[in-house]
Amino acid sequence: MKKWMIIAVVCCWLLSGCAAFSQKGKMEKYGRTMDSYEIAMRISDLNAVCRLVDPSAMSRQTCLDRFGDIKLVDYKVMDMQVDEENMAVTQDIKVSYHFMDDVRVKDLEYEQTWYYLEDSEQWLLRDGPPQFE
Repeated sequence: MKKWMIIAVVCCWLLSGCAAFSQKGKMEKYGRTMDSYEIAMRISDLNAVCRLVDPSAMSRQTCLDRFGDIKLVDYKVMDMQVDEENMAVTQDIKVSYHFMDDVRVKDLEYEQTWYYLEDSEQWLLRDGPPQFE
């Protein structure tokens, strides 16, 4: 009887450990995705940025059109809230940019939400980039 109880406890411990490891792996993948996104934003690699937008929320062309004729100057994450249960991350973002025909730099603050898509095992940006004006 004791032997089965020990086996049951060990199995439960292993299962909970595997779930925690899986969660940790997803959050590490988020970190790599976010690093790629930040670099793409900072160097204005808009194709790379739009590859990380959920295609069911916004087409690639619509995403590219949102940027118009701008040059991104800076990208900062001001605040972040992590919902590990629902595998979502909401961030407050500040972007500095200018239009190509105007040297005045503008700042834009907005909120973006990332979520983990189990089917493809990737993090996607829910709403795409903001509208630049």
